[in-house]
Amino acid sequence: MSFFASSPNTVMSHNVIRFRVTLAVIAFGATIAPPQTASTQNASDPLGTIVAEAVRNNLAIAQERLAEESAAADLREARGRFLPSLSIASRYSELREPLDLGEFVNPAYAALNQVIGENRFPTNLSLTLPFAHESRVRLTQPVFDASIAAGFSASRHARDAQHHQRRGATRRIAAQAQTAYLDVATARNARKIWEATLELVTESERVATRLVDAGRATPDALFRARADRSDVEQRLAEARDQEDAAIRAFNQLLRRPLAAPVEEIADTALRFELRMTEEEAIARALERREELAQASAGVRAGEARVRLATASFMPNVAIAVDYGVQGSALRLDGDDDFAVASVVLSWNVFNGGQDVARRHGAQADAERLRLRRGELEDLVRLDVSRAYRAAVVARDAIVTADAGLAAARRNFELVRRRYEEGLATQIEFLDARTALTSAELNRVITMYRYAIRCVDLERASALREID
Repeated sequence: MSFFASSPNTVMSHNVIRFRVTLAVIAFGATIAPPQTASTQNASDPLGTIVAEAVRNNLAIAQERLAEESAAADLREARGRFLPSLSIASRYSELREPLDLGEFVNPAYAALNQVIGENRFPTNLSLTLPFAHESRVRLTQPVFDASIAAGFSASRHARDAQHHQRRGATRRIAAQAQTAYLDVATARNARKIWEATLELVTESERVATRLVDAGRATPDALFRARADRSDVEQRLAEARDQEDAAIRAFNQLLRRPLAAPVEEIADTALRFELRMTEEEAIARALERREELAQASAGVRAGEARVRLATASFMPNVAIAVDYGVQGSALRLDGDDDFAVASVVLSWNVFNGGQDVARRHGAQADAERLRLRRGELEDLVRLDVSRAYRAAVVARDAIVTADAGLAAARRNFELVRRRYEEGLATQIEFLDARTALTSAELNRVITMYRYAIRCVDLERASALREID
């Protein structure tokens, strides 16, 4: 009787204490953190480094950055249309039977010379048209062209829309990176629970073996202990596989080697708290969500395209200054130079209704973008409301999980003592152990589910500052 009362009690109590320590480390405070930039990490943002690495290495965001650079280049091109342009052109042509005005002028000059009796007028002029050689420099400055201003406005708003699209992609990657790490932490702590449980059931099997050897228990107790240990070993193998899968998914998102170890952040540093009401979260999202800013920029770009289409109904005025040389021979001679200053007016009066159709299409597209902006606002409200209420439900579930854990732990203590005193069967002991393990797993899953819900709310409400 002394063996049953001392050795099993000492060893099993040691395992229970170790089991509790493991579970205490797993639990983290349920306290969402203040907004932090995506490139910094401090005590209130322990996941900031992970977010920064994910944003820095993500190929989709790199593509969005290049698309933003392309849009900025388009804007610079549109701005350049306001400025004067300078062009140089030179031509030399080999003429075949060109029009020679000298053939008409020379006979007249010869007749005049006969009348006046003097060779005052030349009779060997060669004035071919067009000239065989012409080189010129042209400076053109638009004075009035409504399409230039409208095109610049459309390019500017398109650049803004691409900028907000890149920021929105960054926010989604930030949330995915945090969620991926929390998935790793969930699987890692679940694996720790099963490892602690394996130690407990292994000790239970050893005790059952000694009891059978001492004649204080029947062989079926040993078989049940072995079956329980085998079940826990299987669950532990599955937990390790789930942890490996979560690590691979996390490393793939951050573009690390798939088998690279994932740094462990202390669970006590992961603090999440709901510090605003649902209405405040919705108001912040409507003010800061990149999707809405992108849609607004798209509406303004659509309105600019309407003005661009309307510009085709208006005249264009420009000033052109030409300086060059021309003549029948290829030479640059000051005697053959010329200078021309022109005011150029062009007006497309009618082109078969193409301009009317183009403006109508631009107006329809602008109206579609306005409707899309309103639809997105409704979707953002729904997204924030869903994320907020999911976080509240997950937070409230922690209280239930804690109560269930406390009850399961107390029940396990009572059954364990009764089992050690021979007043409880092994089945009762195993059932109590299974209930405690389930309660501990449920608490870990519940706590990390709440953390994931807070990360989703952070994304939906645009709480994290994005560089």
